[in-house]
Formats: sequence, C-alpha cells, structure tokens
Amino acid sequence: MADNKNKIINQRALFIVPPTGLFYRDDRCQVSLKGVSNAPRPPLDLAYMSAILEENGFECRMRDYPVENGGWQDVENDIREFTPSMLVIYTTITSVKEDLRACSMAKEIDPGIITIAKGGDTTISPEERLEMCGDLDIAIIGEPELTMLEIALGRELEEIKGICYRENGKIVKTPRRPFIEDLDSLPFPSRHLLDQSKYVRPDTGEILTTIQSGRGCPAKCIYCLSRVVAGADLRLRSPKNVVDELEHCVNDYGIRNFFFRADTFTWDKEWVISVCKEIISRKLDIQWVANSRANTVDDERLVWMKKAGCWLVSFGVESGSQYILDMTRKGITLEESREALRLAKKHKLKTFVTFLIGMPWDTRETIMETFDFAREIDGDFFEVILPFPFPGTTYYEIAKRDNLILDGAYDNIYDHFNSVVKTYHLSADELTEMKKKSFWYLYARPRYIKKIISQCDSPKAFKNYLSFGINKMKAHFASTR
Repeated sequence: MADNKNKIINQRALFIVPPTGLFYRDDRCQVSLKGVSNAPRPPLDLAYMSAILEENGFECRMRDYPVENGGWQDVENDIREFTPSMLVIYTTITSVKEDLRACSMAKEIDPGIITIAKGGDTTISPEERLEMCGDLDIAIIGEPELTMLEIALGRELEEIKGICYRENGKIVKTPRRPFIEDLDSLPFPSRHLLDQSKYVRPDTGEILTTIQSGRGCPAKCIYCLSRVVAGADLRLRSPKNVVDELEHCVNDYGIRNFFFRADTFTWDKEWVISVCKEIISRKLDIQWVANSRANTVDDERLVWMKKAGCWLVSFGVESGSQYILDMTRKGITLEESREALRLAKKHKLKTFVTFLIGMPWDTRETIMETFDFAREIDGDFFEVILPFPFPGTTYYEIAKRDNLILDGAYDNIYDHFNSVVKTYHLSADELTEMKKKSFWYLYARPRYIKKIISQCDSPKAFKNYLSFGINKMKAHFASTR
C-alpha cells in the first residue's frame, strides 16, 4: 500500500488466525493453550469485524489455521485463491513476530493487498508493530469493528480514528476511537465463516461457542489488560440482545453450549438476573459458563444462573495470601473467595479457579499459601498460571523498573510453563519449579483424582478428562528453559 493511499481493489477480505500456535487471542487473555484446562475458542474479534463488513456488502472469509491444523502453505494458497484486497491478521504479544509473516507472504503474491493487524498488542504498541514488519500497512488500536469498516470503505487513513499507518516513510498514529457505547448496534459475529465443530467443550466434546455479553472492567488488577484495551466502564448489551444471539445459535447452528466472554459476567446483579429470566422465558435448553469475581456473587444471582442453564462459574482467586492480593489490587479478600466457592457448591455449580504465582512480592511461603488455599477451597477445576508482564499494565511498569523481566521475554512464543520474570525473592527458574510442583501438590492428589472421576457421567467424559490429565502432565514436565 502506498503511503496513506487506502485503495480497496475489490470487496473481499480474508481474516486469519495465523498458524503460529493455539492461543486465546482475546485482548485481555493472550494465553497459550499448551497444557491448560480449556479448549480453543472462536476468534470472536475477527468474527465481529467480518460481520460488519458482510453487512456492508463485502465478501469475507475466515480461517483459524491452528485449530484446523493448517500451515503457512495453506495461508499462501488461500490468499492466491481468494485474491482479497485486505488481509486481517489476529496477533498476540508473544507470537506477533511469527504472525506478521503473513504480511510479507501477501505482499509477495500481490503488493496491492492491504495488510492489517489486530490484537491486544496492536492497541498497546502499534508503532512497534509497524517497525517490526515493513509489510504491515495498518495496526488497529482499540475496538476494531467501526475502524475496520472505515478502512474497508476506503476512507482516507488520516481521517480514521484508532489506527497506526505509514505516511511519507513515517509512522503516524491517529487519535484513539471512543468506545462503542451501544453494543446492541453491532451485528452478531459471522459464525458461518468458521467450522464450528472445531470449538468444543473439553469434557463432553459438544460444540461450544462464545458470546460477548459486555466490554470493559471496573476492577483494578495491576496485571490485567482489560482496562487498557476495553476501558474501566462496564458496557453491557441488553438482555434481549444477548439472548437473541443465544437463540440464533440454537436455531441456526444447533449450538447449546456457551461461554460468556466478559471480564466479570456477574458484576451487575439486575442485568444478570434479567438475562437469566430471558433465557428461561424462551425455553432455550442450553448450558453455559461465565467468569465471575468472588465479591460479585450471592444466593439470588446463583439461583437464577443455575435455573437458566449455568453449570460452571470461573473465579480468579489468584492468591492464597491477602498481602499479595492487596499488592496486586485484586480487590477481594480470602474470606470472599471462601464464601463464593461455598455458595457455588451450595447451588450445585461447578467451579473453575485460577491462581497466579510469581508477582513481584511473592515468596516461596506466599506461593505455598496459595497452593494450600487452593486445596482448602477445593474447586472442581483450577489453573496455576505464571504471570506475563503485558506492556500497558502497572505490573509491567513495576517489573521493568525493578529489572524483574528476563532478557528475551518478548522474543519467543510464551507457553506459561517457563517463567520469563523473577520476583524480589525468587528467580525465574525457581518460579518454573514451583509451577511444576503445583501439578503434584494440586492435580495429582488421590482425593482430587477421585473427585474428578466421580464427576464423569459418561465414558466419553472420562476419556476426555484422562486425555487432558496426561497432556497436562506432559506439558508440565516437558517445559525447559
């Protein structure tokens, strides 16, 4: 693309997840799926962007190469066959160097293809992305839908908010686009462009899709990208609009399993109950999972959630040390986590609990407190995660200032098994060893194994749990620096 010449040669756009590994590529959660307890999710940001283009007469294709077991030859073949005028690439902060290979591939095939990158990393460091790859034309900053539409309609680049591009050999960043307040105005994601059979529940193998119920997070956790990329104000879709999409998925795709993509689905009590009542009134017969916080659940919310088909709630407990919770501005107490897990069990809801070890103040003692707390609250499923210092977060600023980030931390794809940070008290290697220890201390307990087996209500579920356990053990002990 010539400097600042947004020339659309046809109305075709190819949206891709590059063949650089299985990740959650959500802006706030760029996690490798190696050995974690979840399954791949549809690339919702790409599906929203393609939907708004289709609504305006464009022909779109979408490929999720990692879940399709595709490779770079498939990327080349698709570009040659489809001949798009725009190639949109979904990136993450640790895979971006490899992801952007697609730009050079596209330019070799047709220099007129406009190459566009979208990811949490393009919001944080858009200039660096253009410096990293001379064949990248545009980096999208912030919410992508309206920005993508203006690019596709051929608007002059300097008039488009929320992008970074080149002009006369220099990199230019336009003002950030305001957040979309009326999320109901967006079309439903273009799921018809994806092979839905690739996205399944890890326990039953049934097709599962993601519903984005809102954007923004009022919480102030220092390690999370949510406020950076989506803002601190909670913006919710109307209950009717959310359930319209659920009904669309049930009727048009036969999908009855859902994950609500929201930083905290349960934040607004009245809204949660309204969504549940709407699901019940339409007799949708669905099952779903949602993220929550320990201080945003109570009996009434959980009663309605259970009635409406919720079977699992995810809690970011993060630490068994109140000191670490306070230092990371998590905004919850250990007692609130205990009560949240107690309430979930009371209402026969399964729980998925995450713990984060390796924050700057962590010691061997606070990490063991976390492991002991995990045993105490006894979630049904859990994940122990090593932190990653995302630029734009307060944690990154602290870790950078105090030299806690290892050299080369951003040079390779991060697998969450080898720590790229140290604490004030522990080396990166020691954190990696503590992560390995979590497997034996938490997962390999006879009591826990018996509990998981008792929850298997079919041979298929037992097989899936067994397969996951074996893969998790291999991932833990294959990890080397």
